[in-house]
Amino acid sequence: MILLEWDDPSCTTLRYTFVDPWTWDEYHATNPQRDAMFAQTSAIIDLILDFTHGQHIPEGAMTHFYAAASWDRPQKGIVAVIGVNTVLRILSNIMEKVSPQPRHKLPYVARDLAAARAIIERAKSNRLSGVAP
Repeated sequence: MILLEWDDPSCTTLRYTFVDPWTWDEYHATNPQRDAMFAQTSAIIDLILDFTHGQHIPEGAMTHFYAAASWDRPQKGIVAVIGVNTVLRILSNIMEKVSPQPRHKLPYVARDLAAARAIIERAKSNRLSGVAP
């Protein structure tokens, strides 16, 4: 199961919560909802991917992670990932090497939800002051 919801009342952070068992079809099925949520605002939207309860990664991870990392919108801010196991860390490192996205568009790994929110708040503050993430 995958839940997609606003993480903040200002609707500037989307949080995906992955709960085992989940599938790539379920992930892709969230795309219309994600797109509708992006359409609700002109603000930059940061993302949190919470794998705390979804540590089982379905087959085909590299293909799907590459496609997800390649998805971009002018409104897309940073991505913070929590609950990652060793396999996800390795995949994240590989994605950083092969992704066409600039570094600030690739995932930041955080230890928990509070740390992910802190990373995002720092990025928001940097954007307001004109500093790159």
